[in-house]
Amino acid sequence: MAIKPICDFCKKELDDYGALLFSPPNEKSEVKKFHICRSCFNKILETNA
Repeated sequence: MAIKPICDFCKKELDDYGALLFSPPNEKSEVKKFHICRSCFNKILETNA
């Protein structure tokens, strides 16, 4: 992986491919993009199960 983003949840550098989360668009049709590591992604899935 050439770029090493930081997880927006745990603030650790991603050492493997993770996930992206996009916010709903605002009134200007702008969205926010969040990088999520695999660990935090699995935690999100568990809380929404």
